[in-house]
Amino acid sequence: MSSATKSRPVLKDETTKPAIVRAWRDVKWKIQPNTYNMRTLLMTAMRKAVDESEDSVVNEHDRIEAQGWLTDLFDEETYEKLFANEHFGNFVIIRATGIKDFEEMPIYARIGMHLLFYGPVQIRFLKWNFVRNLLKSQSIRQGTIYDQEGPDVVKRIADFIKTYEIDMSDVLVKDPKGYKTFNEFFSRKLKPGARKPAAPNDFSIIVSAADCRLNVFPNFTVARQFWVKGKKFTLPELLGSEALARRFGNSPSLAIFRLAPQDYHRFHSPVTATIESITTLPGDYYTVNPQAVNQPLDVFTANRRDVCILNASLSNPTSTPNTPSQTLPVAFVAIGALLVGSVGWSFKVGEQVKKGDDLGWFQYGGSTVVCIFSEQANVTWDEDLTKASTGEWQGKEVPEIMAKIPPNAIIGTASATDTFGIEVLVRTGEKIGVCAPVFDAQSTSTPKKAQA
Repeated sequence: MSSATKSRPVLKDETTKPAIVRAWRDVKWKIQPNTYNMRTLLMTAMRKAVDESEDSVVNEHDRIEAQGWLTDLFDEETYEKLFANEHFGNFVIIRATGIKDFEEMPIYARIGMHLLFYGPVQIRFLKWNFVRNLLKSQSIRQGTIYDQEGPDVVKRIADFIKTYEIDMSDVLVKDPKGYKTFNEFFSRKLKPGARKPAAPNDFSIIVSAADCRLNVFPNFTVARQFWVKGKKFTLPELLGSEALARRFGNSPSLAIFRLAPQDYHRFHSPVTATIESITTLPGDYYTVNPQAVNQPLDVFTANRRDVCILNASLSNPTSTPNTPSQTLPVAFVAIGALLVGSVGWSFKVGEQVKKGDDLGWFQYGGSTVVCIFSEQANVTWDEDLTKASTGEWQGKEVPEIMAKIPPNAIIGTASATDTFGIEVLVRTGEKIGVCAPVFDAQSTSTPKKAQA
């Protein structure tokens, strides 16, 4: 990580402060470790990122890219090191073309990354509870700001559409004036039929739950090897229940759907099912960006999340139209993240959802769904997704895309010993896998444990 500036950055409000206040701040800056000072500034930067979202004068693009509003905290050299070189962005593969694309990380996510990982362990430990409380309070506050009504909402939405180049052609309400709040726009609906699910009547086909960046794994062991480095990333920890986890067998498969701010932020059911339960687990608001997930930090199992258990109707690809489907549990875990205030659901417990149905939504920010299929479902993920998730497929590099990356930018983990997968850009309703449940031949309802 970069080092702190040699001289203390002067805050804009200091022009109105007594000279003794400025002198005391100078003394503190000199006697405290540089890394301690820098973490303090990063916490201030996170507050400013949320403050600026409430200022209608600040253009959304400038807020996201930090043009001007962080210059009172960081000099040019420090800003370049912190926000242009490190935690700059991530590679993704566009599934439709196979091209390896690059996506810049929003500035608030870069600040969040540095708050989590900047400086030696001792300094991070001293500030850890402060950081956790800050990320939580600012995430809740961001949600409150974006739930506000008023004349500034239309400009904020228009700026957001322009900044992220959002395609509005499939959106149900295209006019920004049709939304009362920014969050209402953020969780916007699409026109009926805009995301038709693959093979809607074939219960062996699993489809993507979101417009997202996707990773798939045959079990949690492989997921920890190539992607999620948190030591507590286990099914009991994720679901918050040992008893519930046992229903999925010893080796359940999983898919991780990561949504970025520019995405359509409603999630859909990957299968036809009945909703058994929805449980909210309180937690933190860490960023779910891959550069945090790829670190030994328990992001998914620490963050605030909703656990929805679906009793899914599943069948084998070889089943005939007259063969009854079987019912197996699928866990749909909607995970909140940095500046994501809430998760909403479109269905209630006991109701049936069809494959591709609008299941729920996230409010502002990036967020993630982890979907777990029981061992008995015997899921086989599509080959291209599997190869990308284990790093075997890296996509086709295009010179024009690679040229967008700053020469000194550090992309992904700094470790040279680990092998990491890469996310694949998919759309809601695309086929992503096939299940082939293994059942006792003498019963049409009792699943037989599959061999590991």
